[in-house]
Amino acid sequence: MSTGERSFNENLDLLIRLLRKMKDKSQFEGIPGVPKSFVANFEFFIQNYERMKDQIAAQLLQQFGEPIKQMVADMVDQLKEELDEDPMLATPDEPASPAEIPVITGQKKTVEEIDEMLRKPGLSEEEIDRLLDERKKVKSEE
Repeated sequence: MSTGERSFNENLDLLIRLLRKMKDKSQFEGIPGVPKSFVANFEFFIQNYERMKDQIAAQLLQQFGEPIKQMVADMVDQLKEELDEDPMLATPDEPASPAEIPVITGQKKTVEEIDEMLRKPGLSEEEIDRLLDERKKVKSEE
């Protein structure tokens, strides 16, 4: 099935899957001119896309209309070519097993440790909220 024949939601899912692969193959941290906050926000978005995908697709279509459909389809085609991948053959990322999901303990963590925990897929909203609250507390104590 060609990119143009897939629905917008399918193309958006493929785009995120390809961006995830690109991120895994690349080292954004070392690119001059790319702020660390951009890299952190990019990783956070990629990791949490599954929770937000229906809302994101609807908002993009509402705000940008038909041109966004073509842009996403073009980006999928370009990334497939650059990564030499066919994302239709790839399996979606498995959610984290319960053993991989971080648990907040009474130990004091650094912002970097908390950010690393937030990057793990499969966190519940409650776990994300707790980690963000702890991150805010640690930042305010610095």
